[in-house]
Amino acid sequence: MSTKPTFLGLPLELRLAIYEIFLSEHQRIRAKQQPSNVHIRLLLTCKQIEAEAGSIFRRYISLRHERQIRAFVAHVDTALSAQIEWADVANDGRVLRPSAHGEPMTPLSMLHLALRGMRRLKRLRVFPCSQGHWGYPDIGQRVALNFERTMFPTGCDIPLNAYELCIESSTRADCFDVIPSSWVETLRLTGTCYFPTSLRMPKLRDLTLLDLSGNYFDQHTFDDCFSGAQLETFSYALSNNLAFPIRDRHLHSLVSTSGGSVNKLVLIGCDHLSSTVIARCLGSMPRLRYFALSLTTVNELQVNFILALPPAISVLKLQVVNAWYAKPWIAEERDLCDALETTVLLRAIPPTEVCLSFRYQLLVEEGRSDRWERIARDRRFLLEIGPWEAAHLQELQAA
Repeated sequence: MSTKPTFLGLPLELRLAIYEIFLSEHQRIRAKQQPSNVHIRLLLTCKQIEAEAGSIFRRYISLRHERQIRAFVAHVDTALSAQIEWADVANDGRVLRPSAHGEPMTPLSMLHLALRGMRRLKRLRVFPCSQGHWGYPDIGQRVALNFERTMFPTGCDIPLNAYELCIESSTRADCFDVIPSSWVETLRLTGTCYFPTSLRMPKLRDLTLLDLSGNYFDQHTFDDCFSGAQLETFSYALSNNLAFPIRDRHLHSLVSTSGGSVNKLVLIGCDHLSSTVIARCLGSMPRLRYFALSLTTVNELQVNFILALPPAISVLKLQVVNAWYAKPWIAEERDLCDALETTVLLRAIPPTEVCLSFRYQLLVEEGRSDRWERIARDRRFLLEIGPWEAAHLQELQAA
């Protein structure tokens, strides 16, 4: 009599891999919402799963509101806190101003007490707090906003590898006010960010700018903000008209600091970049393997930047439209299509993935889209024709 296969009947090595995949999927941000702690429930299934997955799942914690933070401080012992390597936290941001000069600020939230015990913390993601401290300060005490000192009022000596802000556009964050920048390898910025004047980030390799607000980056370039960085991945996305638009001078500074090391470049929602600077940027990145560009043309499309792509590019995503109030550059867009076909789709070593979105007139012209699909089938690479910007933006937001 045959028995049905069970999860615990799988080899241990496979079960451990499944636990890791489950946790990784659980940590993804969906609909801009902070993940929960439901992954812990799996440990209550049986003692064997608790013994196998306990050390994996306890590396991660998500503190979504003040009641949860206070429960964590009251009931989680030092040994369990010391196992946490990744924390998602809701930051209240409010502090009480000191009554005397030289005294530290006092956070209203107990988040700083929770973080103090996480001595092995490597990755910190910060979310807005919708259910903060419910009490009121005493008469005469003044409340202020201080983003990082709410989490580390007396300073931070934790060597974070990843520091990621998932906050609202109106939230001001004085980044690296107390958190040390010298250890950070992955940095994700949202909200209204400001930086110290003498900031150095020698280990920074992965930088994501997602719907940044404020005018800080209008007045500074990347080499001013991230001195010493040797980026391997740079991602920028703009999904609303009030966010900071990346400009030519920012691409110039990216090339000057990290042109020789960047292998992945993502630029979504760009309408202030010139084709000349895009071409110069691509020509200065010999290691580039992944390039995604969503470009809205306004004044020009004079330079065919496809010709500047490095020969080893393996993933290419391109979307070109013109602003509704601007002149359409149909002839120039046609030249981009022709260059794509000859230098990317038909090159000796085919790419692995290509996503293209052009105006319908060009796609049906002389059977261009049908021909591209036939080339992709014959050469065995993935080709998607049509808008891809929204899907890629969701990927960036969920990371």
